[in-house]
Amino acid sequence: MFFKFQQSFKIILFVTVLMTIQTCHKSTEPEQNEPPKRLKLYINEFMASNKSTIADEKNQFDDWVELYNGEDTTVNLSLFYLTDEFTRKNKWRMPNFNLQPKKWILIWCDEDSAQGILHSNFKLSSAGEQIGIFSLSSEVIDTITYGPQKTDTSYGRFPDGADFWKFMNPTPNSSNK
Repeated sequence: MFFKFQQSFKIILFVTVLMTIQTCHKSTEPEQNEPPKRLKLYINEFMASNKSTIADEKNQFDDWVELYNGEDTTVNLSLFYLTDEFTRKNKWRMPNFNLQPKKWILIWCDEDSAQGILHSNFKLSSAGEQIGIFSLSSEVIDTITYGPQKTDTSYGRFPDGADFWKFMNPTPNSSNK
């Protein structure tokens, strides 16, 4: 009888230890039913061959990229990089600028950062290339690879922040039409 009790006790002890081990390996994190939310900061429109459309503060007709904040909250641009080379995700760190919800901002792509905080250290190629927004940890926020561009014609999302791109009459710092 004592032998049966000992065997039963060992079995119960073994099952208890096994259940404890399995419980310890379970995640304490809540289950994720939805993928992480993607930040709605977009390359919304750009012009890679600006001859007469819009001049910067030095009256120069430089290439430009329009960013659009599709979020319901302000986004601080200093948390991101803008680049024209995906292999150099940290090419130009954006300035400490708060982009308000549902608003736009132009970044001049003139390879002349000395002109001000909204002037990048690269130019765009009208023959085609890449533009990307990356986080400080190199996570993709938004990218586009584009082909040849037309002078004084922009290429943008329609409507703002959408997946559809088209050539358009330029609408810098306003809603795409």
